[in-house]
Amino acid sequence: MHLLIAKRASAALLLAATLLPGLVLADQLVMKNGDVISGDISSIDGDKVSIKPAYADEFAVNLADVASIEADQVFDVVLDDGREVEARFAGASGEQQTLLVEEQPMAVAMAQIKIAEPPEPYYERVSHVDLNMTLRDGNTDSRNSLLFADTRMRFGVHRHLADLTIAREETDGISTKKQDLLRYEYNWLLDGPWYLGATASYERDPIKELDHRYTLGALVGRDIFNDDTHFLTVSLGAGWSDEELAMVSDSGAVGLWKLIYEHKFRGGDLAFFHNHTFNQQFYGNDNGIFKSNTGFRFDIVANVYTAVGLRYDYETEPAPGAKSYDTTLTIGVGSEF
Repeated sequence: MHLLIAKRASAALLLAATLLPGLVLADQLVMKNGDVISGDISSIDGDKVSIKPAYADEFAVNLADVASIEADQVFDVVLDDGREVEARFAGASGEQQTLLVEEQPMAVAMAQIKIAEPPEPYYERVSHVDLNMTLRDGNTDSRNSLLFADTRMRFGVHRHLADLTIAREETDGISTKKQDLLRYEYNWLLDGPWYLGATASYERDPIKELDHRYTLGALVGRDIFNDDTHFLTVSLGAGWSDEELAMVSDSGAVGLWKLIYEHKFRGGDLAFFHNHTFNQQFYGNDNGIFKSNTGFRFDIVANVYTAVGLRYDYETEPAPGAKSYDTTLTIGVGSEF
């Protein structure tokens, strides 16, 4: 008998230990009308608090209708006087909401809280590899291939961006394009959307009589959007370039402009992208060099997608005998990882 009671007590304790953490860890909004909403609080933005209860999709309530907030996770909190703190929400005392800042209580009026969002993870990365190939056999024999890879990763306030392009085109056994392009950029993220950085690139295409083009520069930039569905950043800088074009070596100062934009739709299954750079050389013929890549990615399965893009290169002063522009329509497959 005593053994049966002990077993039942143990089972009850085990059940309580299993269930109680979920109850304790759930965030809570206590409304001024007495209602209590339990779930996961995701953010406070202006006059709205967003919460996702276990029984429904995420929704927002008016901050003015909330009497108390409890949340165990740490938020980046911005107050109406501009102060920024990392804090947990520990309920209200009287008319004041309690924030735990480094485990020390800090009382503020609910109306003083303007923004609260989870801190960004220390490490983030997104990379793509695209392969495009066309083969023709018959009246015209041609082989075209384009390999493009890019990556964007962040370690705290340090962000690294790089991309690689290897393009080969051949018609009737004659090479018409042998482009290699490697670009790297470093960003030191400042408070807010601004950053300082440095950039380096290398390009060659002997078919266009470009033996080499090296560029080094410093830049200042701003993230216009940077969230789960939008990324838009622009930068402006200056640097130094060295090149050998049409067997003529030259070097000098350059102005640098860059834009990167990506917008995800349908939960990330469809993405639009547009990237472009413009380098203005202040030496030789004052060549202006514009490069862009615009297109869509459509998810096929898991991290594999098909991509359709238009690449456009333009130079105001190309090598003698070379066209000023180069347009390439790309259709291929790729992977995001």
